[in-house]
Amino acid sequence: MVHGAGRPVEVNAERRAGRLHIRVRDHGAGINATNRDRIFDRFFTTERDHGGTGLGLPIARAVAERRGGWLDLESSPGGTCFELVV
Repeated sequence: MVHGAGRPVEVNAERRAGRLHIRVRDHGAGINATNRDRIFDRFFTTERDHGGTGLGLPIARAVAERRGGWLDLESSPGGTCFELVV
């Protein structure tokens, strides 16, 4: 699986303390602070011209929370990591 300029995307899953932790990490430029603050807002997208609706991440987070889990991210200039815990 690749993202951006052909850099690899890592997907890891493990069970810890009775919960499933899924981490998806890329090695791109990261998400800038302004977008990071809004990325889970409904209808926020930087990809509208490519068909993005800004609903995917908010829906995923809501489903995780409804099941007692969470979805969050860490981002830096060396890449971004989303972690889903359910």
